[in-house]
Amino acid sequence: MSQKSVFVRTAADGSFTWQRSFKGTIRAIEFVIGDLSTPDIDVTDDTYSLSLLSVNGVAASTVYYPSTFLAAGDGTTAALVGTGMKGATTATVMGVLKIVITGAGDTKSGRVNILYDA
Repeated sequence: MSQKSVFVRTAADGSFTWQRSFKGTIRAIEFVIGDLSTPDIDVTDDTYSLSLLSVNGVAASTVYYPSTFLAAGDGTTAALVGTGMKGATTATVMGVLKIVITGAGDTKSGRVNILYDA
């Protein structure tokens, strides 16, 4: 496993954006709040519009375990009911990993640690 640490330093409006080309399976996302003021956090595969994490008003350091929903061939999940599957799988990113933080306060800092398999 590998880890990517992203240092967060917000702009005057309380926002922060980071994005990089990324290929891997994300196992966990640790958010270290630092002195950020209850931010909203979105982590996505921006290339494929896949949401890995979307939380609002985070008040403490937390570890998240992202997953994506399994789908049938036609894109629905209804066909999976009763199949014995849990309905979710780990989150694999094949495009641009993007972290967007808003509402975190003027020039505040924190960190996002991503644990992943390459």
